[in-house]
Amino acid sequence: MTRDPLRDSLALLSRHCVSEGYRGYSLYDSHTSPIPFHRFGGAVSFYTNQVVKRSPINVRRLIGIKKGFNPKGVGLFLNAMTEILAHDTPIEVSLIEGTVEAEADRLWRWLRDNHSTGYSGLCWGYNYPWPKKDVGLVPSYLPSSVVTGFNSRAVFNLHRLSGSDETRDALRSSARFILNDLPRTETEHGLCFSYLPIKRDRTINANLLAAEVLAYADWVSGTTEHEDTIRRVLSFTVASQNEDGSWYYSFNGKGGAPKKQIDFHQGYVLESILRICTWSGIEFADYEIVVDKGLSFYREKQFDDLGNAYWRYPAKWPIDIHNQSQGILTFSAFSESSPALLELAQKVALQTVSTMQSPKGNFWYQRWPMLMNRVSYMRWNQAWTYNALVRVIIMTDNLS
Repeated sequence: MTRDPLRDSLALLSRHCVSEGYRGYSLYDSHTSPIPFHRFGGAVSFYTNQVVKRSPINVRRLIGIKKGFNPKGVGLFLNAMTEILAHDTPIEVSLIEGTVEAEADRLWRWLRDNHSTGYSGLCWGYNYPWPKKDVGLVPSYLPSSVVTGFNSRAVFNLHRLSGSDETRDALRSSARFILNDLPRTETEHGLCFSYLPIKRDRTINANLLAAEVLAYADWVSGTTEHEDTIRRVLSFTVASQNEDGSWYYSFNGKGGAPKKQIDFHQGYVLESILRICTWSGIEFADYEIVVDKGLSFYREKQFDDLGNAYWRYPAKWPIDIHNQSQGILTFSAFSESSPALLELAQKVALQTVSTMQSPKGNFWYQRWPMLMNRVSYMRWNQAWTYNALVRVIIMTDNLS
């Protein structure tokens, strides 16, 4: 019997993740070191974080950084478990609890018990403080629309499987965080929720993830309470799309100047629009032209013929594992209407497995023409690729 390289890769990756207990280093975790970098000034704090992040030599042990649970990473592993549970064909993965059901329950209980506190509803942030040029040191566990959005996606999947009051109430609670604690910007084109509670900004993917939470809360409640707000978020997204189909990452909160960064967030945006329309009363057909234009740019401009994602278009290098995994996820998500996109998802997956997976099962961070950054991040590398492999395997099964 012919072995499936993607299933084999996932089995190997899952063994690695279980061996680590889902704990790991994070891309921006430099300030969990006992060395108080932030006390040396904002510039030292920020650039120390950048050096630790970019170094091909993992210096974290040397400066006292310990592996930990990243709430977003836990949510991503929960999301993968729920997708496996919803699929008819068995998918071989290693588990801590023994069954996928038990693993999903354990991950959900961890999220439930380790949320951020002091806010209007259930929400999550990163498990480390991280320096930003414009707001200083962001505290550990300060919640965001992004982490809360992705974790709510996993909780919503779990609710669709269990129908439990607990998961339903959790999603309603997270909607209160979005509505009550995040600054929002009203424009002539629509509405934009901010990334963090402490700063007003306009970040395209963060805004859509906030709207996802509202869509899930409506679905589990059987209402359309937030539909108008969601439509205004979508209107803002449509108005922010560039003529070529791309979206810039964000816009300055004061002057409106864009941060002209085009990368894996293009895939985030496309998948969020699809999910919002799938789980709300909003017709996908109303946004199909916008999505087709964005998907064409993503497919034709952000990946080469071998299945390597461009770092930040038009710059190709480095090949980053998160860019790769998001390509697999996005192309798989749209493959039901376009089988050619499943072939592309498979190509990106096979290229990623053959060039970026270690013999131990974990995936490396970045690949350059003459260098591999082999630092192993549990959330950025492993959790995202775990989800990508699960998704492409499921879609391959469904369409075969």
